[in-house]
Amino acid sequence: MMSIMMVPSAYPWIAAFLSISKSSNNGSLKASWVILFILGYIVVWSGFSVLLLFSNFQLDRIFQRTSLNQIDLYSSISPWVLIGVGAYQLTPLKNACLKHCRTPLHYFLAQWKNGPRGALLMGAHHGLFCLGCCWALMLAMFSLGLMSLVWMVLFTLIVSIENLLAQGEVFARLVGAIMMTWGITLILGS
Repeated sequence: MMSIMMVPSAYPWIAAFLSISKSSNNGSLKASWVILFILGYIVVWSGFSVLLLFSNFQLDRIFQRTSLNQIDLYSSISPWVLIGVGAYQLTPLKNACLKHCRTPLHYFLAQWKNGPRGALLMGAHHGLFCLGCCWALMLAMFSLGLMSLVWMVLFTLIVSIENLLAQGEVFARLVGAIMMTWGITLILGS
């Protein structure tokens, strides 16, 4: 699900990889290289998804063993997650990862690796930067409603706008400020 959500922001990378791999192979396209690049990207996001799924199972086990009300606990955690995610949106690390995610051509020109192994490694490397850029947003979605189509669409739009529009860094900071304000408002209102 997360990999699918990240496809719109990964499209420029896939298109750039297609173009460069075609030119580095005398005009012939190595489809397996493209698939391996995408696979490297998906492996990173799948690993993160498994980690979140495992965390969800662990929380469910805790709820079953205790008298904690799952809805009450999630609603008390969510504001703090929103504040934390909002704060991460404002960090230099988020900005650095976002800068990487917005410049595929620069990365490929500086870091190109030939062959199938190179394609897989470049896909995974980009996936790690993309994860660095978006892990907190995915955690917020996890906290707000993992299987909610509305949240999935909203967060896909947020990630896409951050990555694809010229003022993506400004938008990321705006999203961070909104999330922090929302979290603080929820805490003060309870």
